[in-house]
Amino acid sequence: MAENSPHSSKQGRSRTAYIIIAIIAVAAFIAVVALAQFTSGGTPSGDEQAQRSAPSASSADGDNAQEEGDSSEGAEAAAAGEEGEWVRRDADDSAAVGDVDAPVVITEWTDPRCPFCAHFHNNILPDLQKKYVDTGKVRFEFITVAFFGEQSAAAGAAMEAAGKQGKYSEYSDALYAAAPDKGHPDLPEDKLVEFAETTGVGDIEKFRKDMNDQALIDKVNDETAKAQQYYGIQAVPFFASSDGESALRGAQPVENFEEFIDEQLEKAEAQ
Repeated sequence: MAENSPHSSKQGRSRTAYIIIAIIAVAAFIAVVALAQFTSGGTPSGDEQAQRSAPSASSADGDNAQEEGDSSEGAEAAAAGEEGEWVRRDADDSAAVGDVDAPVVITEWTDPRCPFCAHFHNNILPDLQKKYVDTGKVRFEFITVAFFGEQSAAAGAAMEAAGKQGKYSEYSDALYAAAPDKGHPDLPEDKLVEFAETTGVGDIEKFRKDMNDQALIDKVNDETAKAQQYYGIQAVPFFASSDGESALRGAQPVENFEEFIDEQLEKAEAQ
């Protein structure tokens, strides 16, 4: 049997070293990409934010991703002229703004500690309200979820508690207006009560009792589980149209929302 020469052994060691270096470089690149995604916040940026299909029911085994070729329940409802099951159209619902009979309802899944949700409510929603809500064309309805831990669930329960006194929108506006420019806000109970006091929640003692009611906390957590496991929503803010088949993800520029809403209005007029 022929033995390897010293020269060939040296070449083999060189090739092995190159392979090891290449593997380390690839692993480092993957780690950098993963870290960038982890630190980017509650929703992707750029083109990844756009999503034009509404949340769909996940499969019975709990898998969020549907098999290729499956049709969503939302699409089937739209084909039948029905609205998405998330649409409420309740005249007594304070977690909404706009005419209950508006041609289009946009539902937002929102977390009280989400910086992108705060950006939407502070910088985008006011323009959309002037153009579409105040003119009776669009109604916004809000679903409170907790994607960012126990404080999100507690703050979400506080938003719902304010809603029981007809002040959900006013309360959420104040909460988001106080959000920091970056990161997730610290929202202890005394801060949540302060928002209630400054937004006209009439019975503060009732508010305190309601915000600590396990039933309201469970409601927020249940909506979170439904959003993630049933609809496959993995980032907030997330927006779905009442047509049952169209959605938009992320705090995108106002022009993107206007384009999306105009498309929904055209659909509604054509029905």
